[in-house]
Amino acid sequence: MLENKLIHYIAENYLEDDADDFDLDTPLLEFNIIDSSALFDLVAMLSKETSVQIPVNEITPSNFSTVRHITRLVSKIIKQQEAIVA
Repeated sequence: MLENKLIHYIAENYLEDDADDFDLDTPLLEFNIIDSSALFDLVAMLSKETSVQIPVNEITPSNFSTVRHITRLVSKIIKQQEAIVA
């Protein structure tokens, strides 16, 4: 599941595997878990894992504030792409 992959990826790369209190609603930017360069690293990871290209205008603090918000964004983009194809 994407949420678990994101939690593992963020814990491994930005929390030195210390994910004891890290969950879907942990504020990533507010707690300085990720910064702007990490944000683009996450976008690349999401693209690789999901084959979704996240538009630049969707790369906002609110869309990347938590793992839950990130997965909602990816789901929204996938639905939009499916609607275009249908």
